[in-house]
Amino acid sequence: MSKKTRGYIAQAMALILIAAGATIAWMNVDPSNGDDSASSLSSGATMDARPVAPDFALPDLKNNTVKLSAYDGQVRIVDFWATWCPPCRKEIPHFQALHEKYGDQGLKVIGVALGEEASVVQPFVDRMKMTYTSLLGDTQVAQQFGGIEAIPTTFVIDKKGRVYKKYIGYRDYETFERDVLALMAE
Repeated sequence: MSKKTRGYIAQAMALILIAAGATIAWMNVDPSNGDDSASSLSSGATMDARPVAPDFALPDLKNNTVKLSAYDGQVRIVDFWATWCPPCRKEIPHFQALHEKYGDQGLKVIGVALGEEASVVQPFVDRMKMTYTSLLGDTQVAQQFGGIEAIPTTFVIDKKGRVYKKYIGYRDYETFERDVLALMAE
């Protein structure tokens, strides 16, 4: 088996695992959308104890390279998603609204479409009227973030590039707005 074929098989397996995880996450969404199931990486820890978010360099939909570190000094929401994912589609309007409301106040929203081509993502972005940054991700960036077990998986990152919270599965607008406001006040 060639190295290229093994690579395709590994990517296909990763996508299958992500799809399975997304399905499980969608089936286990708490209708109350409370913060109880969020993984707060800062739980009880001081700001300095927050783990540093891994930097990445990913292509946008026009094949320009975008680095996460280019937005140091801003609060960032990094959302790992896919066009075929129902809870991802449900969250996107929240991120768009946050982008519109807080984008000029120091918030950067970045959507990372996992395992999809620009030819699939661009029409979806247009249809959903997504004006925040959309990037194309792969298994390598997912691994940098500790492995994405389900989508959506969203990281809220403070101005210094540290992970404030990680959410697996759908969350409501208010959850993200609360985090953004807290981090903007720091």
